[in-house]
Amino acid sequence: MYGLKYRRALGKHYAVDICLPICFPVNASTYTVSANDTENTSDTTTMTTPILDQSAGDLPIVNRMYFGLSIVHLVSAFLYWWAWDDRSWRDVIMIPEYLNHIEAGLYIWSTSWYPRLGTLGGYYARTIHKIELTASIVDLVANFGWIMSWYMTYTRTLGRGFTLDDPDVIAFSTTTIAAIIYVVYSTQVYVHPEEYNDNILYTYGDIMYFLGACYYLFAGLRDSNWFWFLPFAGQYGVAAGRVHVETKPLPKIGQPVVLMTDCCRRRPKKKIEKAEEEELNGRNDIIISYF
Repeated sequence: MYGLKYRRALGKHYAVDICLPICFPVNASTYTVSANDTENTSDTTTMTTPILDQSAGDLPIVNRMYFGLSIVHLVSAFLYWWAWDDRSWRDVIMIPEYLNHIEAGLYIWSTSWYPRLGTLGGYYARTIHKIELTASIVDLVANFGWIMSWYMTYTRTLGRGFTLDDPDVIAFSTTTIAAIIYVVYSTQVYVHPEEYNDNILYTYGDIMYFLGACYYLFAGLRDSNWFWFLPFAGQYGVAAGRVHVETKPLPKIGQPVVLMTDCCRRRPKKKIEKAEEEELNGRNDIIISYF
């Protein structure tokens, strides 16, 4: 459902990271200035910069690319919402699509502040960590919502369901794992912002998102009957009537439609009436009616 997530690591200069621990302490940048080059003894001055005061930021063109990717994310969220045009906007399967719009908006907000970054411990850096931590949590909830919407709508037929034969299962499994990785990563850099340059946990989340995107692409091509040449179980056309099955008719849709407002709907009150006894004096008989 979703491909590569975009994430940035500010100031990642791998060659410098390799050379610095050899000459200087890991947690500080040390600068030595020679005061007298002609004498045998020289006076040196050491300046130590705390890691949270180190500069953070990328080139302006890189920041614009991140902002552009967040816009693409919003367009993608709209297209996924539009794909359910045959469903009510109050359907419960629309909840993850609304959450996806919220997540895209949060990433637009955070990437718009990338050019304002000053230091790793600055105001904008900490605020971006908060925004992206919130976005990652929203994304995790949306992923579980997509599992729910898949369960409510997938075609009950051969090769589908909670089985690895269904690429949808592998796809939402990988994206959900990736969302969990991003929550852990966002929490780590929020609690320890000094690790922002060195924490590469997000790369594993990107790999999982990429795998999920490949499987979702495969599932989309399958649903469009691109794999008509596959064996019987791979045709996925049993429920659609393309393959005749003598055993029993298979359903074409998933679960009944559930609206978000169903929990607020008033249920009709059932009246409980006791047996009533009526006497007709004219005919001198008794009629007992039960309601």
